[in-house]
Parts: sequence; C-alpha cells; structure tokens
Amino acid sequence: MLVIALLLVVGTPLVLGQKNASHAVPKFDRSAEAVFKGTVEGVHDHQCPVSGGLGTHLTLKQPDGSLIEVHLALSRFVRHYELVFQNGDVVEVTGVKVKFDGTDAIFARKIKRGDDEFLFRDTDGKPLW
Repeated sequence: MLVIALLLVVGTPLVLGQKNASHAVPKFDRSAEAVFKGTVEGVHDHQCPVSGGLGTHLTLKQPDGSLIEVHLALSRFVRHYELVFQNGDVVEVTGVKVKFDGTDAIFARKIKRGDDEFLFRDTDGKPLW
C-alpha cells in the first residue's frame, strides 16, 4: 500500500510536467514576422495559454484554402477597444507563424482591414493587453 501511495506522490508531478510541456507556449520571434492575407472564417473566444485567459481568436482562410487560427489578445482587451471582426472580412495579419499544440497558428501583432489597423503587440512583440 505504501508503494502505491509513493508511486502516486512521485508519479503525479511527472505526469503533470509532461502535460505542461506539451502545452508550452512558443515565444513571439520578431525576426520571423511575416504578413498573412486571408478571409475571416470565424471569430471565437476560448481559454488560451497564449493570452493567459479567455482569448479572442480568428479562423483565417488563406489564399490556398487552408485554415489557420490567429491568436489576437485577451477577450476583454478586444471588447474594451470595440474591435469587431466578422466572417468575410478580408484582412492582412502581421505576426509570427508558430507550431502550437501540434498545429500551425499565428500570433498577431497587428491586423489591417481596409484602412483600419488594429494593434495587439508592440514592435518588439510584447502584448499590449
């Protein structure tokens, strides 16, 4: 019985550590910044370790037809500044493409829609939220 309890106490941090390692958030690498063009296919809020809470995300349909998730900012930041994106919006996302949770994603620094420009990170990639 003592062996089982010891295994649970020792094994639990190992399992938790493995889970956290798989969800490691990549850093915003300004040197890898690029512009991604596409059409908004969806707007959704969900818990996100990138923004550190409830975050706003876009699903961007790229010119080749592929979809990619764009991480914007904390949802309260987006609501506070009344930043509204809708399906069908044609946008240019300046940001960094990363591999996150096993799939490609974009960490947005700014988004341009027509003449409007929305900033989410400073020129060094630090969040404005």
